[in-house]
Amino acid sequence: MLIVEDGSGLANAESYVSVSDAVAYAAARALTFPASPTDKAEAALRRATAYIDNTYRTRFPGQRKEFRLQALEWPRVGVVDMNGFPVTSDEIPVEIVRAACEAAVRELAAPGSLTPDVTPGKVKKRAKVGDIEVEYAVGGGGVASQQPISPIIDGILAALIGIGQPFTASAVRG
Repeated sequence: MLIVEDGSGLANAESYVSVSDAVAYAAARALTFPASPTDKAEAALRRATAYIDNTYRTRFPGQRKEFRLQALEWPRVGVVDMNGFPVTSDEIPVEIVRAACEAAVRELAAPGSLTPDVTPGKVKKRAKVGDIEVEYAVGGGGVASQQPISPIIDGILAALIGIGQPFTASAVRG
C-alpha cells in the first residue's frame, strides 16, 4: 500500500500523490495513468517522487520540516515562492503534486525513463548503415548530459525553484 505524505513529515512516506489523485490529474489533461494494476501505478508514483526529490532537492527553498527524520523533501519550513507567497510548513505545494503526477505518467508508460543508466564512453556517437552515416551531437557534459530533460516538470516547479522571473505588478504595467 502506497504511503502518501500528508504534510506532517512522515518517516515512511513514499509519494506526494495518491493513485486516485494521479488518475484524476491525468484524465483532466487527456493523459494516460490507469489505476489498475495498482502495483504498477504505485511503483510509478514512488519512482516519480524519487525523481522529483533527487533532481530538484538542491533547488528547493527552505529546509525539511522534520529534517532527516522525514522520508521525502517536502514538507519544508521557511519557504516563500518566487512571487513572495509563503508555503505553510504542513503543505505539499500543488506544484510538487503536479510535477509528481507528470513524472508518474512518464514512469508508468516507460519504467525507468526518467532515470536511465548511462555508461560513460558507451554513448553512440556515429552510426553507419550501408552508404548512410549519421554523426550525433555529443555534449561535453558526460553522464549528466545524457539525463532526460522535462520542460513540463521544470515549468510546473518554476515558482518554487526560481526558474524565470518573479511576477510583479510593474512588469504587467510595463
